[in-house]
Amino acid sequence: MPDEQVFQKRQTAYKIRVKDILDSRYVKTEGFAPNYLEINAQEISRINIIGVVVQKSELDNYKTLIIDDGTGEISARVFENNKLLDTIDVGNIVLIIGRPREFTSEKYLLIETIKEINHAWAEVRKLELEKNGGKSNSLPDNNSIGEEAVDLDPTSKIVKLIKELDKGNGVPIEEISSKNIKDIDKTLNMLLKKGDLFEIKPGKLKVLE
Repeated sequence: MPDEQVFQKRQTAYKIRVKDILDSRYVKTEGFAPNYLEINAQEISRINIIGVVVQKSELDNYKTLIIDDGTGEISARVFENNKLLDTIDVGNIVLIIGRPREFTSEKYLLIETIKEINHAWAEVRKLELEKNGGKSNSLPDNNSIGEEAVDLDPTSKIVKLIKELDKGNGVPIEEISSKNIKDIDKTLNMLLKKGDLFEIKPGKLKVLE
């Protein structure tokens, strides 16, 4: 089934400049396929950026960071009562893996994972992108500060777990609830409410991408 194949495919997190995100076209898709940015003839639905936190704020139901990587500034957000940003402060250099979103023509990132890093890694990223002509670049498997090295918040842990366990027919709620993840039942309900998860059949969950 084509939709199932698209659903199961894991999207690469692309190393990219903020400028390229802001200058790109945001494309909304239908069905299971994720929304994406068109950048350098690539369809990019997950992003890996490094930048400095220049502003931090909290609104009604989400928290926001403004990230500056030297080419531009972009908003990065987490929703609900997510504690993912509690240890992040203005002035920190961070690596963010997230998904591009657009609301009222403003592009922003929906944070999946975030990690404070040191200045040396920011310089490595800058040189890497300059060497690549500023173009987006797929995340290498051996990157020591890559996706798998970033501590996951409960929301991301659950989504990652369901993706790993799902063989195409969904994952039983009981199997997920039995895992040792903080506030797992509350987080599952929140993800279902937001539409990030759905019940493919009673008692079986899938991730909506």
